[in-house]
Amino acid sequence: MHTRILAAALVALGAATLAACSNNADPAPAPVRPVRLVTVNGAGSSPTVDLAGDVKARVESRMGFRVAGKIIERHIEVGQHVHQGEELMRIDARDYQLSDLAGKSSLAAARASLDVAQSEYQRFVSLHDKGYVSQTDLDRRRSELAAAQAQFGTAQSSAAIQGNQVGDTVLKADVDGVVEAVSADVGEVVGTGQPVVTLARDGEREIEVEFPEDQTSLAKDASAEVNLWASPNKRYPAHLRLLAAAADPVSRTFRARYSVQAPDGVLALGQSATVHLSPPSTAAAAKGVYLPTSALVDDGGKTSVWVYDTTSSTVRRVPVMPLGVDGNQVLAAGIAAGTQVVNAGVHILVDGQKVRPLDVAAQ
Repeated sequence: MHTRILAAALVALGAATLAACSNNADPAPAPVRPVRLVTVNGAGSSPTVDLAGDVKARVESRMGFRVAGKIIERHIEVGQHVHQGEELMRIDARDYQLSDLAGKSSLAAARASLDVAQSEYQRFVSLHDKGYVSQTDLDRRRSELAAAQAQFGTAQSSAAIQGNQVGDTVLKADVDGVVEAVSADVGEVVGTGQPVVTLARDGEREIEVEFPEDQTSLAKDASAEVNLWASPNKRYPAHLRLLAAAADPVSRTFRARYSVQAPDGVLALGQSATVHLSPPSTAAAAKGVYLPTSALVDDGGKTSVWVYDTTSSTVRRVPVMPLGVDGNQVLAAGIAAGTQVVNAGVHILVDGQKVRPLDVAAQ
């Protein structure tokens, strides 16, 4: 009996010893995780932003007839250069010519009535001086003369308007320029003021580009250069002249116009161009680096990144101080240019963890 009790005690003691050894054993090491790394660059070597655009005229006029009618003649083609006063289109003027004749006839009748009223008034003035008519009769003739004068003025204005409408049936170029678009042709009936020709005026040429919503601050601050796709090795200085205050409702982009310092004749309408934008280099930016937003870790209101140690193949958390945002990049201070940081999976790492780089990309 005592023998069985002793054996049971020895078995229990061995189990307790094994359990204690198991509890004192080191925890299993964290698994080696694959990570994607990026090499950060200093702010001074930040990449430029390139936007595609087109060469446009500083002033573009959408021209239309000042009267409605059917187009019967067209004398222009897209891309044609026209001079001031040159005829572009013509609409049927028959109805306006008849109105002009009616206006001239009304003017002639009003003139005749005015002549009669003036003669009657002069005659009554003479009779009044001799005492043959009363003052009331003379005042009546004076009123008739004033009415005839008013009617003549109205007829004169109407005749002038109707005469102008005959001239408005011919659309002429008001300045020298290039025809950019023709939106109506012979046989079409157009309304008053409906645009039928787009004329790009001779003079300054600009580059029109579209800015994404997150790049509008760059448009205002960055220095710009332009090169044409036809001559990619030549760049010309440019500066922002106009940035739209509202986004396009379809593309959600902001339209911008850049004036280009280029020799005359270099920029042709419709050419494709590229605007190269370089972010400004400030004193604060010179001390920082550009980091992708995916590399940042928010830890209780503090920002940090995981820095890769090539010697031990481990990562360590390094605090950084954000200085500004540029699109999908953050300008930050706290690490040196050339440092490799983790760019993906930053929320599953721990200090000192072994990692396996997938690749290294330049940022």
